[in-house]
Parts: sequence; structure tokens; C-alpha cells
Amino acid sequence: MDDLPQQADVVFVGAGHNALVAAAYLLEAGRSVCLIDRMPQPGGWVGTSELGAPGFLHDRWSALHPGFLGGPVWTELAPLLARHGLEYVTAPLATGSSLPGGRTAVAPVDRRAFTEELERLGETAGWNRLFEAVGPRLAQLAELLGSGLDGEEAEATLTALVDGSRRDPLPFGQFLSGTAVELVNEYFRTEELRSLAAPWPLHLGAGPGDPGSALWSSFALMTLAAGNPAPVGGSGRLTDALVGLVTERGGRIVCDTDVDQILVRNNRATGVRTGGGATVGADEAVIVSATPDQLYERLLRDVPGVPARVRVQAQAYGYRRGCLQINLALSARPRFTDSRLDAGGAINLGRGVDALVTSVRQAEAGMLPRYPSISWHEPTAVDPTRAPQGQAVVRLQVLDVPLSPTGDAGDSSYGRRGWDSDTAEAFADRVTAEAEIHAPGLTGLVLERHITTPADLSAGNPNAGPGDHAAGSNALAQAFTQRPIAAHRGGYRSVVPGVWLIGAATWPGPGVNGASGRSVARTLLASDARPVG
Repeated sequence: MDDLPQQADVVFVGAGHNALVAAAYLLEAGRSVCLIDRMPQPGGWVGTSELGAPGFLHDRWSALHPGFLGGPVWTELAPLLARHGLEYVTAPLATGSSLPGGRTAVAPVDRRAFTEELERLGETAGWNRLFEAVGPRLAQLAELLGSGLDGEEAEATLTALVDGSRRDPLPFGQFLSGTAVELVNEYFRTEELRSLAAPWPLHLGAGPGDPGSALWSSFALMTLAAGNPAPVGGSGRLTDALVGLVTERGGRIVCDTDVDQILVRNNRATGVRTGGGATVGADEAVIVSATPDQLYERLLRDVPGVPARVRVQAQAYGYRRGCLQINLALSARPRFTDSRLDAGGAINLGRGVDALVTSVRQAEAGMLPRYPSISWHEPTAVDPTRAPQGQAVVRLQVLDVPLSPTGDAGDSSYGRRGWDSDTAEAFADRVTAEAEIHAPGLTGLVLERHITTPADLSAGNPNAGPGDHAAGSNALAQAFTQRPIAAHRGGYRSVVPGVWLIGAATWPGPGVNGASGRSVARTLLASDARPVG
């Protein structure tokens, strides 16, 4: 990577995928950019690597990119990213659920096959009734994913969503404040389909019983109708392509360098200072991929013009649950009891919605769940390049674990000292045993197991706070126009002119989509905010 320049039009604190997206747009318009990241490689939580045995390519963090392929960044940059080697593959199965006893539901990408599955489950009427009620509002909301919520057009759209639906069977205001559990119980009759839909808000930073999770659940179902794509070769191939595009256009990327402070003069950002004392001037803007507590309590800690109430909001920014991930290298492809689930996609493994709600409550109380829910993804189902011939990789994500456990709802002695190695290994055993219920013989296929705990997330990336993969709760109290804090009004401008905040902590929240990076770049280019004196 490059050495630090003395000056750039735009300086980025962090080089995650949103920052790389923004940099690509700015460079195309002739701006100079410098991205500075404390991690050894760019990309943030979008990376793929061998963790042990050669030839097994694991996604360390994110894996699937439906929000990216379904959004404007891909539409606009696809040919350029393809030239840098980015190719996507979409499994024929977007998602599914598996319950003990072989009960399952699948959501194939093929519409006819999905229609047949709804008929098999007796869920056609409920599914149609749900999307007749919320489909038009979701389409309106989708228009807001490419911009901040603090502009006049966005405010008008939000007002229209609320006012225009007051006579609907499910008014948008009620829908917005509802929970995923209420939604699936209202519209679906089978535990199989309920269990397919209810866990999805956890991926987006909200629990299934949180206000706001009804919208995230249905929005995920709408998005997944087009499939659950992943880059060929692993999630990190998106980072590779973005880095190739940025460097090709002259962008500077500097890693293993921590930005300690944003420099402000005359109430406007003028650059950054690193932990080593070096400075990089910013003629136009400083764009930060962080959480608001990092922004105001650390990077802007000595700026006198930040209102005290904004600092209080930032200090109160909330983290709810941790994420534990297990990457498995397998001697052969695993097989589900229901072979339809072998087709790929992201599969929800659990014991039903009540068990899911219980495990989330246990996690939020600091306890290791007795019956953790599992998000299963086997990339090798559709991408054999991810493992040696005939072998496989699987990622198990558990999104209902405590940030730092104090005990075990399973009545063991583990968890009392946080995520120590014994607790991590014992809990990983529990998770793998749960997965074995759905994919018999799994444990006998394991060649290697690599565990990432919330403590590992926290140590590796400050955006995780104490270990939250979503960079902060995305339930209603901290979502939409309250994200990341009320003072930002759902937008990307900070209270210091010239400082912008992007990434998972901002609207629309976690996930690989590039929305915040694109939005800020477009805003800067539209304003033609050239160097200030």
C-alpha cells in the first residue's frame, strides 16, 4: 500500500467497502483521495482468506451481497468491477429454514418453484396478503436506500409513506413500529415459514422482538426474491475489485495506520493526524467509517464547537448483541435431512420462533443461549473454487450471543469469564451439535474449525464496539431518522462542517450495499464543494 501524502481533496478514515465505493466515484470526477485504515488490509468486514489448510477460502465476516447486487452501485460500476475480476454467483435457493424432525421451508429464486412451496405449506394466502399490504410501501422505502434521510425529498417520501397509508389495512406507522414475531404470527400459519422469515432482522442489527424488526424482516424477504449472490472466490473479491478500481484511478490507500484525530480550523475539517503524529490535509472533506461514539468521543474529542447534547447522544449509542462465527473446512460437502437445502443460500437453523426469542433474550441478559439459532451458508454449494476438489467450506453465524457472557443458560460453568478460549470452544461445540441435528454427519466431516467471538470482533475492528457485527443496534430507537444518533437525522453529515460519517452505523444500517459511500460521494460532487481557504 502507499505512503501518506501531505494533502488530498478528500481524506477517508477507514477503507471499508463504503469508503472504497465513495473513493471510486470521487476519483472518476477528478478528486484526489487518500484512504487511511488501522487494519492491515483494506475492505473492513469484506474479506476472504485461508485460515489454515491451503485451498479452503473462508469469508471471515460478510459473505452474501444481495443488497449490493440489488442496488445502484452495482448497476453503475459493474463493468468496471468485472474488469478487475469480480464475478457473482447466485444459488438457486435464496434462503430456507430447518427445524428438528425434518420440517423445512425453502425460498427458491425461481418464482414457480417458490409458488409451489407456498402451496405445499398452505401459505399462499398469507404470503400474498402480507405483500399486498406492505409491498407498495417497501417499494417506496427502497427508493430511500441510496440517499440520506435528512434531505427534503427523503423527508417528503417518509411523510407520504405515513400519511398515504393511514387508511391501509396495515398503516406504515404501525408497520414501522411492529416486530418480526408479530408479523410472522399474523400472516403465516406454519412454523417452517415463520422460522424462515423471523431471524432475518438479526442480520440487520435488530432482534425479532424489537420494534422496527417487522419492516426489516419483510424487506429482507423482498430483497431475497432476486437471490442471495456471493462473489466467485469469496466475499473479499469485492474488496479486491474496488481496491483495483481505486488504485487504477490514482487513489492512495494506506493501511496499518491509525487516525487519532480530525483536524478542525475555523469550524471546518482541514485534515487528520495519525497516531504517529503525521498529518494529511483535506481540501474538501473528511469521510469517516466509524460509529458516532468513536467520531465524537475520540476523533473530534478536542473540537470546541461540538454541542454537549450531541456528545451525550454519541456516548449513549447502543450495542445490543454479539456475533459468533464458526468457519469450517470439511472433507466433503455436508448434506441436510431435506436435500433441497443442499442447493446453497443462507439457511436458518433453529427450534422455532419461540426458541429464537428465548435465545435472544438470554443473550441480551449476558447468558450463552441454551439453544442458539444458526445462520448456515455453504459457499461450495455453487462455487467449487472455495475448497479443494470434493471438499467444502461452511460458515455458521450465531447472532444471538452476548457481547460478553457472564454465565450459561445451558447450566454449564462456561461464560463466567467472558469469551475466554474454553468458553469459545465449548459454545462452538454446542453450535456444531445443533447444526448436526439438521445436517447429520457434519461433525465427522470437520477438518478444521476457526472461531471468531465478539471479543475477537471488538479487538479487530472498533466499529464492532464491544463485539456487535451490526456496528450498533438497528432497532427502531436507533434506526431510520434516529440513525446513528438523532442529531444526524438519518443523514451522513456530522455537526462539524466537512466531516461525514458513513458505514454500518449509518442509514440504512449493516450489510454490503455501498449505499452510504455512494450517497456522500454524489452529494459532494453535486455541491461541487472545491477547496476552501
